[in-house]
Amino acid sequence: MMLAIGDPDSIPMESLESTNVREFELSFRNVSYGVKHKREPRTNGATRLLHIVQDRTHSVILKNLSGSFRSGRLVGIMGPSGAGKSTLLNVLSGFKKNNVTGQLMVDGQRLSERRSRKVISYTQQEVCLWSALTVEESLRYAAEFKLPRTIDPQQKDARVRELLHILGLAGCADTLTSSISGGQAKRLSIGLELLSDPKVMLLDEPTSGLDTVAAYQVLAHVKQLAARGRVIACVIHQPNSQQLLMIDDLYVLAKGRRIYSGPTGEMVTQFARFGLECPVFHNPADYALEVASLDQEDERLKRLMMEEEKDIFDYNPPKLMVEKSVDGSYQRYALSTLQQLGVLLRRTARCTLRDSYQFKARLLINIAIALITSVAFYNTGNNADRILANTAVLIINLYAIFFTSIVSAVLVYPRESACFVLESKNNWYSLRAYYLAKIVVELPTLILSSSVFFLIVYYFTAQPFEWLRIGTFALVCLMFGWISQMLGLLLGSIMSVQNSVFVSILIMVPASLFSGFFVPLRDASVLLKPLLYVSFVRYAFEGAVHAIYGFDRADLECPEVFCYFRQLKRFLEFVSMPDLAYGYDLLALLGWIVLLMGAVYFSLRRRIKQD
Repeated sequence: MMLAIGDPDSIPMESLESTNVREFELSFRNVSYGVKHKREPRTNGATRLLHIVQDRTHSVILKNLSGSFRSGRLVGIMGPSGAGKSTLLNVLSGFKKNNVTGQLMVDGQRLSERRSRKVISYTQQEVCLWSALTVEESLRYAAEFKLPRTIDPQQKDARVRELLHILGLAGCADTLTSSISGGQAKRLSIGLELLSDPKVMLLDEPTSGLDTVAAYQVLAHVKQLAARGRVIACVIHQPNSQQLLMIDDLYVLAKGRRIYSGPTGEMVTQFARFGLECPVFHNPADYALEVASLDQEDERLKRLMMEEEKDIFDYNPPKLMVEKSVDGSYQRYALSTLQQLGVLLRRTARCTLRDSYQFKARLLINIAIALITSVAFYNTGNNADRILANTAVLIINLYAIFFTSIVSAVLVYPRESACFVLESKNNWYSLRAYYLAKIVVELPTLILSSSVFFLIVYYFTAQPFEWLRIGTFALVCLMFGWISQMLGLLLGSIMSVQNSVFVSILIMVPASLFSGFFVPLRDASVLLKPLLYVSFVRYAFEGAVHAIYGFDRADLECPEVFCYFRQLKRFLEFVSMPDLAYGYDLLALLGWIVLLMGAVYFSLRRRIKQD
């Protein structure tokens, strides 16, 4: 059922309604944005020599855009594909900062950097929701992140219930977000940002991918939110006549330049002044796209652009001029890092318990491989005649932990990346809190899955049942698993899942080759020895061998007439480990852990800052 747009009480706002709010406007001046890229290599035909041209070309995406969006009015940003609509929202929201020039102001005053993050919210075209949470749970966690602790839980619950009613989501409050319709998902994504009551809301194509009815419902809710005193600007690709009636003002772009900015009802008249007559019974929105798609050399379009751009300033500031705020009253986050960590852990725990397929699969795979390994190497732990086979058990143990850990970790970030980047940029929580939460959440999973594997193998292969050896062996396995986990998170944060799995194999093969098992240290050439000293697999293997055969272990049993390796000293010399230093191996593994954890942190930081 469609809502009565003219009735101000058709969607009650209660506590979210802005009463007696002074009108204001968000304005921007001379906003430009461009990207640099290298030219293609070309050959010099005269000399037949290949000359690589290193200079860069500059492509202008937005060119000297100015405009103002007033509170209480719904602004539609239109233009053909590639006109720069989404880029403009990315610039105004602060999601894009590099290679940007211009001014951003509220009521003629430059907006401070901190305050802009509190005043402006941005909802991207792609809906980013946690599929294991219900609609109501999503809003409740958003309320915990975005509302300060000074607001008591009852008030937060009231605001969540109110938003469910405002956005028409009360009927699907207990439905998982993975099962709601596209229109409901769009409205929920808007509601998540509406919780903090932003004064400016920028929406990138909130109606794209929806049918006519769903698109109308989303636009109707957005219209009512704007009517309550907010600045709302949204990219509308191709609204029909009914949707166009709900849009108060239009901002039309053509290849990064403005061709119209003003009330919707005056657009056709403005175009007609320059010889661009809209046919009778033609949708004005469709005609605006036709005008924006004209050749840039069309005289009518050139005169129209000159008219629209006559308010361009004469100076060109070096960057988007958003003042640095010294006002301490504007805090970027509503919660402290520790409080953010608590909310993140609760949300992650709920998602994991509700969608535990990956964890269960990892555990079952570890158990299956452990049982197969146990059958193949049953009762070899104290047999001097099978000491080489028992040593193979140790390296197989490390391989299994590596691959189950890294493949699981590679899948973590790509699943969460879109939600993490959007929530982080919209000031839900800090990178530090998210990073700590990932560490805390992944550690128990690693300990449980790895412990199940090596305990099964340890028991059935008859390794020595001494607490010292069990503890030292377990510590090596867990540190090696943590290295694998961090390596997987690093690869998942910088490349696609397919490439991450491929690269992990490329890393593991040479690292295993120089583990000391296949190529002993004494047999390595001068060129290969440095690789043995940086291979994390080598230190894990040495630590495992030391845990099983070191610490003055007694001679092994010999079921045959003669066993050369009955005396462990001979075996340790054979594998080039005469003087094992267990602490040295742990220190090397710890160094790898610190290095990879730092790399993961800075990789996540880069993902947030990149455009």
